[in-house]
Amino acid sequence: MRPIASNLPVQSRRPNWRTSLLVGGVLAVLVLASLAAGTLAGSGRNTLALLFVFVPALPFVSMFLTKRFDLAVLMLPLIALAVPVDVPTGTETRLPAVWVMTLLLICIWLATMLVRGRFQFAPTWLNWPFAVFAAVATLSLVWGIIWRDPVLIDSQKFIFVQIVSLLTIIISPAAALLVGNFVQTEGRLRVIVVCFLVCGALMTITQLLHIPQHVLSDRGLWGTWTVLPAYGLLICLPKLRWRWRGLLVVLIVANLYLSVVVNGDWVSGWVPTIIAIVAATFLRSFKAFIVLMIVGAITVYCTLGFFNQVATDNVNDGSLERIDIAEQSWRVISQHWLLGTGPAGYAIYYMTYYRDTARSTHNNYLDILAQFGFVGMSVWLWLATAVVAEGWHTLRRAPPGLLRALAIIATAGWVGAQASMFLGDWVLPFAYNQGNGGFRYTVYTWLFVGVLISIRRMLPAPQVAAQRPIAEPV
Repeated sequence: MRPIASNLPVQSRRPNWRTSLLVGGVLAVLVLASLAAGTLAGSGRNTLALLFVFVPALPFVSMFLTKRFDLAVLMLPLIALAVPVDVPTGTETRLPAVWVMTLLLICIWLATMLVRGRFQFAPTWLNWPFAVFAAVATLSLVWGIIWRDPVLIDSQKFIFVQIVSLLTIIISPAAALLVGNFVQTEGRLRVIVVCFLVCGALMTITQLLHIPQHVLSDRGLWGTWTVLPAYGLLICLPKLRWRWRGLLVVLIVANLYLSVVVNGDWVSGWVPTIIAIVAATFLRSFKAFIVLMIVGAITVYCTLGFFNQVATDNVNDGSLERIDIAEQSWRVISQHWLLGTGPAGYAIYYMTYYRDTARSTHNNYLDILAQFGFVGMSVWLWLATAVVAEGWHTLRRAPPGLLRALAIIATAGWVGAQASMFLGDWVLPFAYNQGNGGFRYTVYTWLFVGVLISIRRMLPAPQVAAQRPIAEPV
């Protein structure tokens, strides 16, 4: 059979010279990058070798992400929970995959809005507090460098760490904005909850059975974000099938046993969970809250020996030293009270003036005050209050069902996270305690703040009141 001849002229089927040039340039760059990566790997400079391997792929990855940006955002919870890959930076600082992914998505999102000439965000009371807090954190970096004591040792080496710390602080609330703006269906919110329940169950099982694993991130507030979604679904979805209710009860009991009984000395691991459960009960039903308070008081009274033992163990482990750390922190804050010492900035003062006691505060509120001063603390309190107000407003508008349950879960979890901030840096990781790698599990809280924003977008707009509104029954 003779081939069918094309109607197009031969010249038109030849590649355009611009296309040929582009393809040739891309191939040349890939060849040179491969040669550079091989040479560097052969000389033992693996970090730079990885840079030459991954950088050429970034344009192609970015093109894919722009096409399916919403799905990329939906991957953030799973990456945070179950992708243990860290990106080396050539220093002791290693950045988790979810950190890199979040920053990349933010850059693509902002670049897209800049190209289109229109900056548009989902309506929420949190946009301004987020933006102002990021601006204050950025200003505090410059301020801290300008007013830094000249006698500090090797302060120039800390600038890279401070910049990475600043990015960690900025992309934490930005992760909430990503979820709030691009997770737009109830089904996708369900995916987020299932990720936390399944991964949380696996973390609980492996810890109870002493099975070593290096995949799931079972640090920080992982217990809170395992128990609270299960508890919220139980109390807010009465039509949930009994087999699912039974599994949720087993998960809650197992995790609380692990946290309170097995690891009772780790107070910051279970106190935020208890506070979040109390807050969720209050948001669901005031009568149930009163009953829970009575049962809780009786339980505490009957187990005073346990709590006394936990308090004694923590004192023996040096918990009272936090008082000395707080006094030391205040001596630095009193000299830099307006905008603080900048991201991670107070570590330089500690290493210079308090070499024998150069320890981080282990308190997120003191961290914020020392890094960003009273201005930054004021903005943070505005932000924290705005999240609670957003949650209260959202759950009051949400109809009974999954959306209201998730609003209660996210709001109560935020309240528990605020309590955890007094016991550790579980919301904004400090560079010399959890490290910037701690973003892998501190982002859990911010992802659920994003759930609040997403729920608000899904709810119908409030009805405009009629000329003669009908009075509601008292």
